[in-house]
Amino acid sequence: MIGRQTALERLHKSSISAKDIANQFWCEKQMELYYTNGQKTTAQMDRGTQLHETLQVEVFVPLTIEPASYADRVYKTAYENVAAVNTLMEKSLARELRVYGSVNGYRLSGQIDELQLREGKVCIIENKTTDARRTLTSAYVLPHTVQVMLYKKTLDEMRSGAYTYDNYAVSNRIKEMKMSEQFMNGLRGMNLKDEYMSLEGMLKRMFETMRGLPEISDSLEIHYIDRNTGKVGNELRVMYDKQLLGMQLVDALKYWNGEREARPVPEEDAWKCRICRFFGKECTVWYNKGSNASAR
Repeated sequence: MIGRQTALERLHKSSISAKDIANQFWCEKQMELYYTNGQKTTAQMDRGTQLHETLQVEVFVPLTIEPASYADRVYKTAYENVAAVNTLMEKSLARELRVYGSVNGYRLSGQIDELQLREGKVCIIENKTTDARRTLTSAYVLPHTVQVMLYKKTLDEMRSGAYTYDNYAVSNRIKEMKMSEQFMNGLRGMNLKDEYMSLEGMLKRMFETMRGLPEISDSLEIHYIDRNTGKVGNELRVMYDKQLLGMQLVDALKYWNGEREARPVPEEDAWKCRICRFFGKECTVWYNKGSNASAR
């Protein structure tokens, strides 16, 4: 053990995201440094965000009332999740679905980029922006496969009732939250049913709606979108492997439990350092091994 504190306590976090765990399989040290030093966006990251937003507005039904508190934001997400599932059932396509769960007692959350309804099953799709020349090596795609499998696991558990409103309400202390009067005034103008005017009511509706989803397909997809053209270049299909994901989570959680420090990339993957803003500054693990940190 590296101390009594867990990684969540050291990083001042209350939950783990699916993206956090996925990023551990790119470089765990980099993932931690983003929290301790702050994440600065690059032009490439901004372009990726723009492409995601362009895709989102095609079918996304947002709640236009501006949240003024954390409780307001929780309500807004629950409302938009219900709208996304309804859109999926009506149009066979939805984007930006927030999922919640638990892994070994830790709160887990994630945001699925896209869902498609095909032949009666829900297909999960993760969209990644990249360069057209990018080679999809195993080291490059591993974090993405972990992320999309975590989405499948979490959505399955919400759909089956393995993770319920009660689980969520207790771990997130929903009964202690109160929505702002400003936000409530906005809701009153929407003519919602009385049962959906409270945070508890909307969250229960969200979990009930998720329980009504069709079967989640074991065939998961990762679409690699050219950040210059906005078009899908490569598509990767991954079959859900519950046993493999379980082993990956055991390893990842040793970091969150405080059983070990953050690991840098192994030497054979030191090429990743070339595209890391912490290389040679906050992290010097492979700084003097320039030949191994050459771009690939």
